[in-house]
Amino acid sequence: MKKAILCLLLCLLLLPTAVFADETPAPAQAEGAAGTSAPAESAPLAESAAPAESAAPTATAAQEGTFAILHTGDTHGVQERSGDSIGYPLLRSLADNTRSAYETLLLDSGNALEGDGLKTVKLMGAATYDAAAIGTEDAALGIERLQELSAIADFPLLCANWLRQDGELLFDPYAIFEVDGVRIGVIGLISPEIAELYPDITEGCNVYKPSGIANIYYEEMANAGCTYFIALTSLGYDGEYTPRDLAAESPWLNLILDSNTDTVLEDGELVPDTNVVVFNLPKDFTAVGSLVVTTTSGQNILSPSVLTLDDLSVLTPNEAVTGVAQTDYSVDGESAGGGLQIPAGAVFLIALVVIAGLTVLLVAVVLRRKTPRK
Repeated sequence: MKKAILCLLLCLLLLPTAVFADETPAPAQAEGAAGTSAPAESAPLAESAAPAESAAPTATAAQEGTFAILHTGDTHGVQERSGDSIGYPLLRSLADNTRSAYETLLLDSGNALEGDGLKTVKLMGAATYDAAAIGTEDAALGIERLQELSAIADFPLLCANWLRQDGELLFDPYAIFEVDGVRIGVIGLISPEIAELYPDITEGCNVYKPSGIANIYYEEMANAGCTYFIALTSLGYDGEYTPRDLAAESPWLNLILDSNTDTVLEDGELVPDTNVVVFNLPKDFTAVGSLVVTTTSGQNILSPSVLTLDDLSVLTPNEAVTGVAQTDYSVDGESAGGGLQIPAGAVFLIALVVIAGLTVLLVAVVLRRKTPRK
């Protein structure tokens, strides 16, 4: 009996380790980016050098189709509907509704993470995001934490132009999707200003000029059969390098979905002398961008709209995503390396059951000892 009690006490002591300990999985590779090495010849923005020459992309026959894109940016950790903010449960309902009419991509251009980023990543996964960029403000979490979140996320966190000085990739640079017969390349690009904003975090790294890196990865995406291209960026219009610069230097892009700015381009801006359209939304999850894209006869026809909370009032927030929003995802609840997440309430109940079992056993031992022998 004493051995049984000792075993139960050991189980109780080891319970947190058994629940939370796990190894950090390797960051997921997006389709088309697996095993991709950094283009070492590309120069940082400060050097203003041209990217290295590489083979021209293989010509791909025109692809025709109609699809939808839902996009967010600068959500700044907003989780549920509050004030004028939409939140992820309502966004999921919008995504489900849109997907009933069109094949749809749900994308985020950056600056979504809040706190340690874990709960936001869980919510974005539950809301069925297809891809998101690492934004300028997200970079404050640091490389290690962002890589941990990339491993946890159900969707790729993209950033092509922030690399180690030896050329090692830190994150997936791009992802490829096929939507209604159209192969779409989605690349993530961060502002070079993070080198000045976070010198300790970017030490030992290069943050390259967005177009230099993007033009090289364009060739990879085109050779993989992509004919439509989207950049998720957090460049903004207040710094030295803006979406207009990217559009002029990477005119093969179709869309730039930007964040990190007070400049709102809800209806889009066709950048002069290009066919690139830039969109910027209001901050704090107060709007969702909606695009219906038709590609036909070598032309791309956009039908943009911006949806606010009033527009979505007819929808009911998704219950599953609401449940995620109401779950306590503390740092202790899931290790930084992506260990098993157990809500705090469940841990309490498990401990309570174990303690009750121990109490019953101890009472049984005491009664047995007090029972007179015949």
